[in-house]
Amino acid sequence: MSIEKEVERMFREDAELQKRNLKKRKNARMATIVMLILIAIVALLLAELLGLFDGIGKPENKGGVDKTLISADDDKSVSSSAAVSSSSVSTASSDPTVYENIKVSGSTFLYKGSEITLEEIKDIFSMNKMNREVVALIEDDNATQNTMDELTAVFRDMGRKYKIETAAVIESAAESSVR
Repeated sequence: MSIEKEVERMFREDAELQKRNLKKRKNARMATIVMLILIAIVALLLAELLGLFDGIGKPENKGGVDKTLISADDDKSVSSSAAVSSSSVSTASSDPTVYENIKVSGSTFLYKGSEITLEEIKDIFSMNKMNREVVALIEDDNATQNTMDELTAVFRDMGRKYKIETAAVIESAAESSVR
């Protein structure tokens, strides 16, 4: 009988040892998963801090350098982003960028509340009269395509940077700040 008890005791010890080993493996797996999650969170926070996610599902202009400017060398003709007020200054760079607002409604150009012609725009934004760092901020308020093409062609020919915003973007930004 003592042999039977000894064998039974050995089986119980073996079963307990297997249970402890299984529990250790489960705990090790759980610790590994928690560490991987923590590493992923830290990596995402670091990437956000370094600005690697700029422009992914967020408004493009967060007060930093504006990446949506279009220069005369670019072939792009349309770009939209969050609203920027007329003649605002970006403080992120050493050479501040100044925006001059032009509103295009239908086939008319509005500059500082007055209707102007394309020739007057050429004269106002000429490189001789206006600083090179000035960027034309074009607000598209249901403008015709030909009018926008003519205006952007003028800025490209002059070598002037410009940025195009639609009225829908500006209205949605205003509505979201009210709510």
